Amino acid sequence: MSDLNKTILFSTDVTDGNDQEFVVEFYQCLIDDLPEKFPYKITKNFDELIDFFEEIES
Repeated sequence: MSDLNKTILFSTDVTDGNDQEFVVEFYQCLIDDLPEKFPYKITKNFDELIDFFEEIES
């Protein structure tokens, strides 16, 4: 993940219910703090989110 810019924007979407799923979209800001058009990464549950955090830490 060394190519990942330090500036990351994210958006979330949580649905009603007990399914324990959610969507977090991460966007990379490249030029003048404008986000890319398409998400850099999409996570759909807690395990994917934690895996992504661990990936960008290394």
